[in-house]
Amino acid sequence: MLKRDKIIVLGSLAFDYIMSFEENFVNAVSIDVEREEYQSTITANSRIQFFGGTAGNIAYNLGLLNISKVALLGSVGKDFYSLGYKDHITQFQNIDLNLDVQSDLFTAACYIVNDNKANQMIIFHGGALDENKNIDLGKKITDPEQYAYAINSTQSVEAMKNFAEQLSRLKIPMIFDPGQVSPLFSREDLIDILKRSEILIGNSFEISQVIKKTNLSEQNILEHVKAIIKTKGSEGSELISKTDSGDLKSEVIPIAIPNNIADATGAGDGYRAGLLTGLILSMNLLDSCRLGSILGSFVVETNGAQTQTYDIKSVKSRFQKTFGYIPPELENV
Repeated sequence: MLKRDKIIVLGSLAFDYIMSFEENFVNAVSIDVEREEYQSTITANSRIQFFGGTAGNIAYNLGLLNISKVALLGSVGKDFYSLGYKDHITQFQNIDLNLDVQSDLFTAACYIVNDNKANQMIIFHGGALDENKNIDLGKKITDPEQYAYAINSTQSVEAMKNFAEQLSRLKIPMIFDPGQVSPLFSREDLIDILKRSEILIGNSFEISQVIKKTNLSEQNILEHVKAIIKTKGSEGSELISKTDSGDLKSEVIPIAIPNNIADATGAGDGYRAGLLTGLILSMNLLDSCRLGSILGSFVVETNGAQTQTYDIKSVKSRFQKTFGYIPPELENV
């Protein structure tokens, strides 16, 4: 019997452009509500390009650990190659890129301008990401029996619906990670995807939106999935499951203390990479979430979601320091 030792990562691949504005947006914006007129001129004094997107961030952390084989699927523009993203992500030998390249479109991009009051102006362009809905996993995955998990992360509702249906047909266990598009699903679609999922993960707001849209309680949702994982930023995370008697069980996972805090962008994606790695190593869900907490703590130590570096030795050391032990499955790596 073939061992399931591979992971599929689905979601966005994007460039993040971070800019700073040395003044206050309030002083640079003119709005006439009655006439519906708006004018703003922002002159950024810096611009930094980062590699990002949920799928890219998760894959990068899985690449650093180099424990599991990763299939990174998605749709990108030709600038994915010319602007260095391909070379950046393929530095890891365990990541297999299986991308659709849209020669007439740009890779998704997020433009973020921060002013001197920490206000943000954000513009997102989907570009090639909008073509994810047309990807046929059946044609790309020829060995579905070797995949332990797929994570279906934030992108368009249509793409996430299609991927959920395809993964179900391929009999690949799925982690559902709807993210900020949670409110955009219909009730029927959300319930259908939950029925096809093993785990639901999101931050507190995103999980609350799933509950609100489906009109299902956490207890009801756990009739479909094995666990709900809530990430709570600096407050850690929470693993919600059912006991053998059917009661709700909540387990709180504290954050791991980073050496310093530079930028929280992508910390949740690092958490997801830790969760997936734990599951690949056959760790229990609680320990897998704890490993997620450890990886997330490394992400916040640098600016950008794919600039941190760590290895399995430093991960084990921080796990021991944080939780007082190292799971045997991790110790043996």
